[in-house]
Amino acid sequence: MPLPRPKPTAAAIAGGFALLAAAAAGLQDPAPETERPTMAATRVEQGPTVDGDLSDAVWAESNVGADFVQHEPLDGVPATEQTEVRVVFTDSTIYFGITAFDASPEAIIAKEMERDSRIFQDDSIILLLDTFHDRRNGYAFETNLNAARADTLVTDEGRDLNLEWDGIWSVAARRTAFGWAAEIAIPISTLRFDPAAPAWGFNVQRYIAHKREMTHWSGLPREVSMLGQVGSLVQPVHRISMAGELTGLTGLAQSAQLQIKPFVIGDVSEDPRLDADPLTDGDGGLDIKWGVTRSLALDLTYNTDFAEVEVDELQTNLTRFSLYFPEKRDFFLENAGIFDFGPPHRRFFEPPVLKAFFSRRVGLDEGRQVPIDWGARLTGRVGGWDLGVLRVATAGLQQDSGTVPGNAFTVARLKRNVGQRSSIGAVLTEAAPDAEDANRVAGVDFVYKPTSKMIFGGFWTSSGISEEPDGDGGTSDAGESAYGFNFDYQGPEWTVYLDAQEIEEDYSPKAGFLLRNNVRHLAPYIQWLPRIERGFVRTWFTELNVDYYETLDDGDLETRRIEFSPIGMRTTGEDRWRLGYVWETENLIAPFEVSPGIVIPPGRYDFDNVVLAAFTNQSRLVGFRGRVFAGDFYGGTQTSGRATVNLRLSRLVQTETRWVFNSVELPQGAFDVGLYSQLVNFTFSPNLRLNTIVQYNDLSGDLGTNIRLHWIYRPGSDLFVVYNENWMAEDLRYRQSTHRQIAVKFTYMIQP
Repeated sequence: MPLPRPKPTAAAIAGGFALLAAAAAGLQDPAPETERPTMAATRVEQGPTVDGDLSDAVWAESNVGADFVQHEPLDGVPATEQTEVRVVFTDSTIYFGITAFDASPEAIIAKEMERDSRIFQDDSIILLLDTFHDRRNGYAFETNLNAARADTLVTDEGRDLNLEWDGIWSVAARRTAFGWAAEIAIPISTLRFDPAAPAWGFNVQRYIAHKREMTHWSGLPREVSMLGQVGSLVQPVHRISMAGELTGLTGLAQSAQLQIKPFVIGDVSEDPRLDADPLTDGDGGLDIKWGVTRSLALDLTYNTDFAEVEVDELQTNLTRFSLYFPEKRDFFLENAGIFDFGPPHRRFFEPPVLKAFFSRRVGLDEGRQVPIDWGARLTGRVGGWDLGVLRVATAGLQQDSGTVPGNAFTVARLKRNVGQRSSIGAVLTEAAPDAEDANRVAGVDFVYKPTSKMIFGGFWTSSGISEEPDGDGGTSDAGESAYGFNFDYQGPEWTVYLDAQEIEEDYSPKAGFLLRNNVRHLAPYIQWLPRIERGFVRTWFTELNVDYYETLDDGDLETRRIEFSPIGMRTTGEDRWRLGYVWETENLIAPFEVSPGIVIPPGRYDFDNVVLAAFTNQSRLVGFRGRVFAGDFYGGTQTSGRATVNLRLSRLVQTETRWVFNSVELPQGAFDVGLYSQLVNFTFSPNLRLNTIVQYNDLSGDLGTNIRLHWIYRPGSDLFVVYNENWMAEDLRYRQSTHRQIAVKFTYMIQP
């Protein structure tokens, strides 16, 4: 007998989760927060030699941070392997010495060597520095036994992670008889900080991969990370408000922090189908970074080029809404979290509901580059304020499908820190295409964190058109609004979210991203995560996730999706799986072309589906991530899935194979879509790598490859050699090249 179909209303869902929120509020711990450890950095006349050997005399003069506490597998007990951290500094550089004791040095896992790879899957160290001591934002520096480097800008304790930021710093590491050791040198010029701050927030996370043990210098409760995830991009150490303190950093150099980075680029391209000579082109440009103050940075770019940026991963779209691709371009990534405005983006593998500013609107049109003439960005902090101002001008672009006009994008963001954890803020964006009316968006938001386990947030924003002046002195269209509220509670066993938004029909953020308009959206989520620790089972969990959309003007149901996972499991080996059931209703008011020539007529459609997902420990030689989804689809059936297999052969060679498939049978017809991606990465040293990717869409017949050599020949200076080729290949045995290109880009960092 089929399960009865739940038919919740928006009011019922909101009411039910309001009660859950109230119950969660009662769960908060009224006891004061744990006292955090403190250590003092030691000033030295000359820094140590960065070679991974901590025998330099300066380390003997320094204080030692020890007594690391487990986060996993046991919560709050002493680490089974001891770790010591030392900090010394000169006027221009801060040095960190890490001694990672290990009773089995031969078992240490060290497979990552590429810059910005998933180092946290190895035996690794992450340093966290809260240089303004605001308990919200900071820098994370990560390394392993191979001296691989990864660095992250952490905003709002992990709400936004800028993984693409590349600071200038160095590291050396070596295996020892007692485990391994690392020395890290971070120039003061790499950091923005408050010279008047009495201390910096500081924490160290160590992951012992071969024992699957995670420890911290400033201990963190288990609920800091929802599943204690090894493999999650948000690491427990990113909870900046729970960091300890690093004192004694006085008299640091106040240099102008000017960085000038010119570049030159040349490329050769051709369409082999045409009887024409290859096209050659050359150009140059300039990027400038100036530290206006120690906490405020001005970035300027002229004639910007992004030839070195990795290609987007292929996606298939079986919905009637836009796809969402992440930003990868350096100019837009540094301090990107300052410009973040809108509801929380909970599921990074799905599009957000709304972003007031989405940088991929700038310099890109349907995946094609639009020339950027110049750009300027001022970001940082002034007193208790976070400040961000961005202005970018793009040139026009001629395409077969029409002309893309030149455009000017402006974003201004201001946020005030309130109390220990809360904030209020405002945003203003403008998109002003040539010869067209400018689109403007203004908004305000707040975040209130009464405890470390609970968050309340909300936003309001309005869009409008600024019209050209007329005979009556000009008019402006006030446009319409979008507003929302979110609640988060995260405890040892219970996690509760509630997101609610209303987006009016004519709301239009031209410089942002909008998934739907004229909707009321409710998205509650609840998870129960009891700790088991029996046999190979570490935890099991139950989840309920709801997405509910109804039209704002008449309250008609548009989408209702209820996903219930009665059981999921995490093992002691860091493998995870879950089984879920999905009940979904879609109400189409217009025909929907789901695939070329296959049109779904308007009407109400109900789906019953089953989903099975699995994720193995990615620190092993072979890692797997996958998801299979099967059931109803618009009066027919659908079987879809995604599988990724990682092969970590050594620190020099790693591969990743991705397969996304959809098999759909409908009354209007049937179709299959398969997306295939093969990545092979060669890392010759932490500063030299070769990345290759081949992607194929078997429905459209698109086949493409991107090969990229990246050499960091000196800190901040790069050489890129990039080869791209595309084919039409309905059958891989008979493919026709449609475009090929090779580009060389050379950058050189000048620091006066």
